[in-house]
Amino acid sequence: MESAAMPADTSRTKSSRATMFLALAFMGVIAQLAIAAAFIGDFGTMIAAVSVTDLAASAIVFLLWMPHEARRVGIERWWPFALATLGGLCLAFPLFLYAREKARTDADGAQRM
Repeated sequence: MESAAMPADTSRTKSSRATMFLALAFMGVIAQLAIAAAFIGDFGTMIAAVSVTDLAASAIVFLLWMPHEARRVGIERWWPFALATLGGLCLAFPLFLYAREKARTDADGAQRM
């Protein structure tokens, strides 16, 4: 009887993680918009150049990793997340993690049936 309760808890945990990733996507966009004006004003500084370089490298790694991970977990359409990087990595990455958690939860549910 207890084994039936455990999968429900696991499913609830994965759903909570998915919700957290979706909230992070929205918080990332809000934070990005909040600091955009200040960053644009300082774009010529060294710290701004390092930040842009770091963010660009992170985006490239994400764009290379994401199609493989999407295929692995069964997400057929990964390209909307690639387009979401135009809105910022702070939007695309948490949205992809949200979709990945949903796909994993759906796959776990299908295996139980």
